[in-house]
Amino acid sequence: MVEYHPVSLPVDWNGGIAYLDRDGVLNLGSANYVNNVDEVLIFKGVSEAIMALRNAGYRIVIVTNQSPISRGLLDQKALESIHSHIQDLVGEFDVIMTCPHRTFDGCRCRKPHPGMLNSASELLRGASHKKLDWWGEKPIPLHPLDLMVGDRKSDMGAGWAVGARLFKVDQRVGIPQIIDRIIAGDAGDLFDPGD
Repeated sequence: MVEYHPVSLPVDWNGGIAYLDRDGVLNLGSANYVNNVDEVLIFKGVSEAIMALRNAGYRIVIVTNQSPISRGLLDQKALESIHSHIQDLVGEFDVIMTCPHRTFDGCRCRKPHPGMLNSASELLRGASHKKLDWWGEKPIPLHPLDLMVGDRKSDMGAGWAVGARLFKVDQRVGIPQIIDRIIAGDAGDLFDPGD
């Protein structure tokens, strides 16, 4: 599922995309999932982090696995309400990509596969890019400034598959803890897909 609405940047686009997971990065996740707007708890400093990325010239893309949709626990309308509410609180995103599938459905969009990242890149950049399988050859960056921020191995795997810089966050704090590293041009965190 795709929500697409490019935002005007305060500066020229640097060519990079900041791919952000949702739960654990922007807001507190839940073992029972975030099922409605009343359950959305945004981390302190997220709107400032999003603005810092925008001021650095990044496009913002949310890439979120949401299996409750396939399980019948959440519908499209509720998901759109949650995303709209998050944007009201922290600022708008250029693209929101959602994978509704369960792990065993075998789709190629569910992280750690890079399908959502590749699709968002194609949407924003208007060109096809090499799509790499999770266990494929050495990743080739879609753009040298692309980055992935997540709290799970699956997030890091999706970012690794497209050659993005990786930033793993504590799921109780989210993106504010690493935004200074991103803006400073930090090379990111190491990731071993074989672990």
